[in-house]
Amino acid sequence: MGIGVAELGIIVIVFGVISIAVFVWWLMMLIEALRIPSGRWTATGQSQILYVLAMIFLGIIGTILYVLIPRKQLT
Repeated sequence: MGIGVAELGIIVIVFGVISIAVFVWWLMMLIEALRIPSGRWTATGQSQILYVLAMIFLGIIGTILYVLIPRKQLT
């Protein structure tokens, strides 16, 4: 009883695909934050540097915060 080689291989592949998908999503959100001009961030009272640093240092948690926290009229 236990996990065989085939099952372990499937788990590794699924984990790899999910990891790649999360990384691509994180990268897309980071690029989106960096493409918005800093003047537009300042005009809405938001800090571009804060969001970008949160995404870099907190990783997925910072990116989830970037997506969930409302950003008035940035895009």
